[in-house]
Amino acid sequence: MTHSPRRSTDPAEHVHRSGERTPPSGTSRPAGRRIRLLGVPAAALAVTLAAAACSSGQPGTTGDGKGKADAAGAAKFDAFDKVAPDPAAAGRLPARVKSAGKLVVVMNVSSPPTKFYASDNKTIIGLNADLARALGRVLGVQTQIDDVQLDGIIPGLGAKRYDMAISSMSATPERLKVLDMVDYGAWGTSLAVAKGNPDKLSADNLCGHKIAVQQGSIQEAVRLPGFSKACQAAGKPAVQPVVLPSQTDALVQLGSGRADGVLADTPVLAYAAIQTPGKFQLVTEMNRSAVAVGLPKGSDLTPAVQAGLTALMKSGTSQQIFAKWGLKSAMIDRPQLEKSAS
Repeated sequence: MTHSPRRSTDPAEHVHRSGERTPPSGTSRPAGRRIRLLGVPAAALAVTLAAAACSSGQPGTTGDGKGKADAAGAAKFDAFDKVAPDPAAAGRLPARVKSAGKLVVVMNVSSPPTKFYASDNKTIIGLNADLARALGRVLGVQTQIDDVQLDGIIPGLGAKRYDMAISSMSATPERLKVLDMVDYGAWGTSLAVAKGNPDKLSADNLCGHKIAVQQGSIQEAVRLPGFSKACQAAGKPAVQPVVLPSQTDALVQLGSGRADGVLADTPVLAYAAIQTPGKFQLVTEMNRSAVAVGLPKGSDLTPAVQAGLTALMKSGTSQQIFAKWGLKSAMIDRPQLEKSAS
């Protein structure tokens, strides 16, 4: 299943003169709606996961579970609207960004708790969205967030359509060839299986099994090929990849029995396991590594982004954002610019 990239603007910052927000042309449904097109067993899990993203128990929702726009607007979803500009960090902004008055930040909006749609089905919320807006404020500009499928993000950055990506991206050697990457957190990949682990799967015995991953993710690009290589070296069948548009879609395939397991970011799987008790469980976490903001290689904006993230850490705002989404353990000591391998 594929879909066209959806470009979404934050209703708090981009409103037509009529006062009503109109989605731009060429858009597709938010992730929570798209997954309902699957068959009945998969759809049941999909609706549960979509509802979890909009439930009254989560930060920044209306609590009615009906996807209606909140009358208070996006401000209700954002606890960090009082972040003050940091003069030293803002002073590093290139003239082009100061003139535009905004940062254009891209992420693939598909996976709570890092990036998903609020109960109005318009506002993008989550750890990455909070960081993006707070970074704009500390740099003294607005933030526009665009929703693009993961495998379209790096080409979009290369074409200068976006200033940066805050989309839980790991700094792989291939990405570092074309991107500047500044760390903002760290987590690993986990394996999710059906409750009770009927196939007794672990990181050591995935050979021949159908494992679902997100298209363009580190799990597709690095983790699965690594497992398959080890399997083939041992004379066993390679892992059978099931590649899907989002990590939520991967979980739907697990719930429908079309996949034996899912490899995805630990925060996404941990959040979903809590929201859908009795459906699946996490077996193991592996390869904990930094996640980073991505910018075009040699971007004139990179120094300002690193300075802005540093300012957010010094003020305690980053710590508050990570705590809000239950990700205290994903904090790092300081944002570092990743170096390409020599």
